Amino acid sequence: MTFTDEMAAAFPSRNPMPALLRQALQWLEAQGCVRTRRDGVRYMTVHPKPEHSDLATTALHIPVAADTAAWTASDDPAVNERLSIFLRTGGDGSWAGLWLDDNGQQSIVHLGSGSGSVMLCVLTQNTEDLLRLLAIGYDELCWPEQFERTPDEIREADYDDGDYPPPPLPFQAYVEGTLGLSIPVRASEVVISTESMDADESDDLFWKWLKGVRGD
Repeated sequence: MTFTDEMAAAFPSRNPMPALLRQALQWLEAQGCVRTRRDGVRYMTVHPKPEHSDLATTALHIPVAADTAAWTASDDPAVNERLSIFLRTGGDGSWAGLWLDDNGQQSIVHLGSGSGSVMLCVLTQNTEDLLRLLAIGYDELCWPEQFERTPDEIREADYDDGDYPPPPLPFQAYVEGTLGLSIPVRASEVVISTESMDADESDDLFWKWLKGVRGD
């Protein structure tokens, strides 16, 4: 079984991995983008070169049901089947996942660690926009204050040479050439919300749902 197959199998049948995401992951896997950490955990990045993968924080992982239950603070399958957490967005412990809303629509949501990023929101409306976002080339996707800056601007202002991954050029060519999707210049052009988990109220649908199931 391929890494992509393992990832897809870990999504609940009620909230399956979108076909376009699976197609993109199969392409990444064929480019050699699957890595294994020292503890044996496997993951996937958008960088085919190992030296660039080691720099990248954003990484795709096999969803773990216990991780979802920890976020929802629930053991109700009807709740937990609606959220599959599969994309690490920051070294602080922030993640993104696939969420099924009350109308049966899937979107990509962000779950900030709370100890670093506090972003809790619908990140992109669909898989297409997630792939467009990943193709921009940010090292981390958990810091909304960076979304008005391009990766090049962040790299030049905040990092020494070689400490920030380069643009994922092969993946960009795949997203534009094969999938026919445009790649934004900066994250603010595609991210639809940057709501904080510390907000007293919010119109963000995922914020409302998670706060509700947790009883916060």
